[in-house]
Amino acid sequence: MKMMNLLKYMQILPFVLPLAFLSCSNDTIEDVHFIPQTKIGQKLLAGSETVARIYTDTSFVVALGVTETDVHFQKADSRSTHIFIIDIDLNEPGVSLEVGMPYDADVRNNFQRQTLTEMADYADRPWHRVAAMINADFWDVSTMDIRGPIHRNGVILKNSFIFKESLPQQALSFIALTKDNKMVIADSVEYRGMQYNLKEVTGSGVIVLRDGEISGATYPGIDPRTCLGYSDDGHVYFMVVDGRVEFYSYGLTYPEMGSIMKALGCSWAVNLDGGGSTQMLIRHPIADIFQIRNRPSDGQERPVVNAWMVTVNEP
Repeated sequence: MKMMNLLKYMQILPFVLPLAFLSCSNDTIEDVHFIPQTKIGQKLLAGSETVARIYTDTSFVVALGVTETDVHFQKADSRSTHIFIIDIDLNEPGVSLEVGMPYDADVRNNFQRQTLTEMADYADRPWHRVAAMINADFWDVSTMDIRGPIHRNGVILKNSFIFKESLPQQALSFIALTKDNKMVIADSVEYRGMQYNLKEVTGSGVIVLRDGEISGATYPGIDPRTCLGYSDDGHVYFMVVDGRVEFYSYGLTYPEMGSIMKALGCSWAVNLDGGGSTQMLIRHPIADIFQIRNRPSDGQERPVVNAWMVTVNEP
């Protein structure tokens, strides 16, 4: 009888021991968070209420004065998010910020669309190398009406806004580089008084960071986003946020985006066309090819009407 009980005990022992071990060890297991490896990752974790924890972050130099950082993080609402950030140092000699257009053409009507990869191919040439791009202004799919003004190299191609009540998040503001190379983000009503001092301009949407204060809470939507912001020390930040893929990247609200841009040190930041238009391109520093860095929600590149483009003075 004792032998039978011993045999039964030995049969259940392999199952009891692991359970006992787990029960004892659960008291000592800690949730060890990944420590950000990049300066931007560290800034976001320390300074943005949107970023609860960072899973991975990587950074590399695209060109002198142009650095990309990719961050996969958990938002405060527990959703997974992927963002891609280009830090552009306009203090670096040879680094320029420009408006990109389809076929690198200055047109005033009959606007067309083109992918960022195609735009880069047309604009890229010796001593004017395209280092990075993001999509820019909103447009009407049926009429090809671009919502905001367009300036290229001081030439005014369009000087009006097309606002519609049915599209309340568009044609609200503009982004500009002045003729003395200062960045400006401002409401559309300020454009008329400034237009002749602006070198590069596109329209934009909701201002998400206004003189250091987070804004945009009026619109609660969560989507793939494209954002441009700048700090007072001559740095411009491109950011794209992937979205609409639940376990990969859900997207951001406007205040969440403003919180991230503030943590980067920006004083002003604004939303550009998003959704399937949200795209970031770089000239890959090793492969010497143009590459879309994020995952557009269309599943492929979407042709767009204009872009913000970083060029470098390299052969």
